[in-house]
Amino acid sequence: MLCIQECKIQNLAREYCKIFSAEARVIENFGPSLEVIPVYLMYRPANTVPYATVETDLTGVFQKYSILDHTGRIEMRAGSEVEQKCCALQHWIFQWTNGNLLLTRLEGVDTKITNVGISVKSTGHQGLSVEGNPKVFEQFVSQHKCNYFCGLLGLRSLKVMDSLMMPAKPKGSRSPLLQRKIAAGSSSPQTGRKAGSSPRMPRKAEQDSRAYLQKSQEETEETQKTTGS
Repeated sequence: MLCIQECKIQNLAREYCKIFSAEARVIENFGPSLEVIPVYLMYRPANTVPYATVETDLTGVFQKYSILDHTGRIEMRAGSEVEQKCCALQHWIFQWTNGNLLLTRLEGVDTKITNVGISVKSTGHQGLSVEGNPKVFEQFVSQHKCNYFCGLLGLRSLKVMDSLMMPAKPKGSRSPLLQRKIAAGSSSPQTGRKAGSSPRMPRKAEQDSRAYLQKSQEETEETQKTTGS
């Protein structure tokens, strides 16, 4: 079950990071974005340990960008560009999930991230079997310092955000996924076509008018015949 949970956590973080990276790519000065590499679950029925995880082998200097210590405090490094982007990713996910999920452990090589650890504010968030730890969130809000990349992404100050926090839907973001859904619902070519007048209406009206005139003419001729006789 530990292997399954590890896969679920890292692949969930990967999906969040995809949206984060999509937003970052449209920012001219952001540079290379982060990627959480996928983890795959392997089942080996003949082995004494039937489940194992498989992921890409990262070559290079392995770094620990963020770890969670025994007191529940996130130790974040912010010296290099990649470390600052990891801090921005933590801030972005905190804001995206309305303060309910945090990436507490981020390790890897350059912009390739693995061995992801998370904390949730309340137990059972998104179906994860992770015990809620609200103290981690309180400490993160007090210790996080926004950097250059937080500014490029337009992220709000955590202290202001925490004071205004209300139960609501995830933030209305510039995510291209949301924009695509909104655009698809509002700019349908079928909608525009239906909004205009039907091209069949004038033709029908014209036919009705001709039928009415023909009928009137026939009635007039019948009246004249009756009078003449």
